[in-house]
Amino acid sequence: MILLNCAYGRGTGKTPMFETFQGMMTADRSKYVGNFLAYLFMIFVVVLAIILAVRCNPNHELVYGFIAFLFSEIYLIQFFIRKYIIQEKEYCKGIF
Repeated sequence: MILLNCAYGRGTGKTPMFETFQGMMTADRSKYVGNFLAYLFMIFVVVLAIILAVRCNPNHELVYGFIAFLFSEIYLIQFFIRKYIIQEKEYCKGIF
């Protein structure tokens, strides 16, 4: 989702998120703390999604890891729906 957001932003004329760090060294750093925490949270979410995808799908680790990298939020939503709402018995037994 993050990569798609950057690509869509460049296509529509908006400044992508990764280019906002270029002026960080010259500007006041206090206003970038919120952005840094937001990016840190996004990295945490992506890493969590990749770990869950690889551990819960041992037969297709690479495919599900790549899907979780591109669509991390969607993958986490489907994981929690399958694990806790539908409660599939054989889905991801080793976690939680």
